[in-house]
Amino acid sequence: MRWWNRSRTPSLALRLAMGFAAAFISVAAIYGGLQLMLADRFGGFVTRMSMEGQTEDFVDGLQFDASGEVVGVALAGAEAFGFDAFHANLKYRVLDSRGRVVASSEPGGASLLPQLSVEQQRDFFGVVRLDGVDFHVGAWQREVNGRPYVVQLGRSDRFAELAREAIAPAIAETVGLLAGLAAVVFSIAGVVAVRSVLTPIAHTLDAASRVGRDNLQARLPEADMPVEIRPLLRSFNAVLDRLQVAFDEQQRFIANAAHELKTPLAMIRAELEAGPVANQEAIRAEVDLLSRRVHQLLQLAETADAANLRLQSTPMGPALQGAVSYLAWKAERAEVAMRFEQPSVDVVRDADEGAVFVLAKNLLENAIEFSPAGGVVSLKLDLDGFTVDDDGPGVREADRERVFERFWRAAEQHRTGAGLGLALCSEIAKGHGWLIACDAAPSGGARFVVSWRQPAGPGVASPTGGHSARVVRSPSGTSPGSTA
Repeated sequence: MRWWNRSRTPSLALRLAMGFAAAFISVAAIYGGLQLMLADRFGGFVTRMSMEGQTEDFVDGLQFDASGEVVGVALAGAEAFGFDAFHANLKYRVLDSRGRVVASSEPGGASLLPQLSVEQQRDFFGVVRLDGVDFHVGAWQREVNGRPYVVQLGRSDRFAELAREAIAPAIAETVGLLAGLAAVVFSIAGVVAVRSVLTPIAHTLDAASRVGRDNLQARLPEADMPVEIRPLLRSFNAVLDRLQVAFDEQQRFIANAAHELKTPLAMIRAELEAGPVANQEAIRAEVDLLSRRVHQLLQLAETADAANLRLQSTPMGPALQGAVSYLAWKAERAEVAMRFEQPSVDVVRDADEGAVFVLAKNLLENAIEFSPAGGVVSLKLDLDGFTVDDDGPGVREADRERVFERFWRAAEQHRTGAGLGLALCSEIAKGHGWLIACDAAPSGGARFVVSWRQPAGPGVASPTGGHSARVVRSPSGTSPGSTA
């Protein structure tokens, strides 16, 4: 395991180990500091609380005569031993309401606070010098059998020092043992924690090393990874998803280009071999068809990546009108009328104006080609999108989801074309986040719907997008019009 890499940056394992060590040292330092602070600032308070609590043992151990007067104190073994063995440093007195000592840790012991009356001794706590030694003396009043008594306790600093001298080595040994055990436990826990984190990472690295051109379907596992690292893996897997889509798109493009260019090139070669002058019109037609397919393939390759689109605020009415005007000659030659309806307000979208032109041109051109002489091709723009209707034979319901596939053509179709126009429309719509669908027109022909929002209908070819339309009032205030 590398604890330090070549760039002098600590490895994750070392960082975790250092974190455990820093945590242990910090806890120890805080604990020691708190102990010192409490001992320095609250030592007297702790002593008073301890002694005040000890008075309850004396009250419980009071002995009475037949008249109910206190005649002594019977303490438990440990308590009695302390006052007997350390009589020079531990003292107690029990006084009645008149200030007489009725029980004492020493025979004939006098009050520990002779200068104070019984009333002045209530809840007294302070340092009093007794027999040349400073004592912490406290006095607390308790009522027993309806009679008030004052319990005095005295504890010298020398006793505390003796206790520390006797207990300190044991405490030091205990603390040392606990510190050693804590260090061992922390070390083992650190190793286990480090391995639990690094083992899934090692498996992830192994999985990442297997990702390649021939294995783009592989993804990095997320199941056993820490929750902090899972977002990184999801992002990386998302990159792999996009990479696989791009690679598949490239492979499809290469295969489609090879397939579509092979037949025209073979026919041109055969025509040329037949003679330099014969069949010039056929050769010219094949070259035109080949040029168109190459152009469509290049457009597909460009629009397949949404990053190639240059989105900007685009009025949709003029963009669609440009496609109508561009195809006017073709519609006139096919004896087909074109009508363009748009609202009295400008519909503005974030779009690539050139791509929108290609999208509308392909839909309109497709509608013109399938409409009979005397038919009508209608383009209608509204706030939700635009539709193209024709008077042609329409698209069978079973085929409406396939019309957007590349190179797909209906079995009964005999018109020229590579089957790329609608596939290009689908890619443009998808790149903008729009939806495109195929349906039946009211006249029985085909209807193609491009929606900014979620549409209802079969043949949806692209996912819903997140763009919203903006409506701008037309300065001329014209009503919907049509172009024939």
